[in-house]
Amino acid sequence: MMPVLGQTIKTASGDISVLAGEKGLSVTFGYDNMNVQGYPSEADFIKDKVRIREERKPGLGEKFKSSWFADREAVYEPLFIEYFNHAIPKKRKIAISRNNPSAKYNLHIQTLWVYPGYNVGASQPAKIEVALQLYEIANPENIVWESKSPTRMKAKAAPYKRELRIGAAYASLAISMSWLLKKKAK
Repeated sequence: MMPVLGQTIKTASGDISVLAGEKGLSVTFGYDNMNVQGYPSEADFIKDKVRIREERKPGLGEKFKSSWFADREAVYEPLFIEYFNHAIPKKRKIAISRNNPSAKYNLHIQTLWVYPGYNVGASQPAKIEVALQLYEIANPENIVWESKSPTRMKAKAAPYKRELRIGAAYASLAISMSWLLKKKAK
């Protein structure tokens, strides 16, 4: 699963160079009010997919619903962290993790929209739109940097499994974020 290179994250306000010299960065993820391509809301998407699966085989819809939410913490977030940490040049030595107790700053990734893509003979990679904010952990109201919103990322790969397709878009986001830090937070 190789993400697309060359997708850029643009700054709306602040200065990400505050991360220069930092050894650790904490990360949080948000999914409130997220939309899914082709549906008025995420709730409508889930309702439709559950109904379709339940008609096919009882119990399948509820399994889909629970995996839809579980995939965030089990797949998307770990892929973002893994690709970010792998892509950062070794000489920078900044590591990102959830709830990093030694980090001064937190990067919050708010997912606004998801296109799950597909892989059923033909394939289409997943896409996500996010808003990114960097703030001081000790003073969360002090947002020191934020991206132009929405920032759209597209995965290069379109694996068969939905969670891996969407996860590949988070991996693309991680690579782009690491390139931004390489350029701006030397």
